[in-house]
Amino acid sequence: MMKHQSEMEVWSSRTQAMDQEIRRANARLRHFRGVAASVMGDALDLWREIWADLQDPVSCEEILAGESGANSVMPEAERRLLLDKLHLLGIRIDYAKRLCEGAIGNPSHEEGEE
Repeated sequence: MMKHQSEMEVWSSRTQAMDQEIRRANARLRHFRGVAASVMGDALDLWREIWADLQDPVSCEEILAGESGANSVMPEAERRLLLDKLHLLGIRIDYAKRLCEGAIGNPSHEEGEE
């Protein structure tokens, strides 16, 4: 009877350890999903800003009337802001890609290696 009780205790202990590991893995997965969703949400918001910036402000009527000349040239300040947004978008997409690949915190990536 003692041997049977000891085996049951070992089995119970292993089962509890496995349950705890499963809970930890699920918590890490929920955290990963939250971080990935946040980064991709930021990237999508930035993409929407860029998309809106690139829309032609000229109306259909102005185009048909031939009035779309000099107004369609983007001022330099707006162009620089758009390039900054594109740079930030690239950083966010790259981060999300590396996060999904498990490369965040990988020393070889931080040294510039692929």
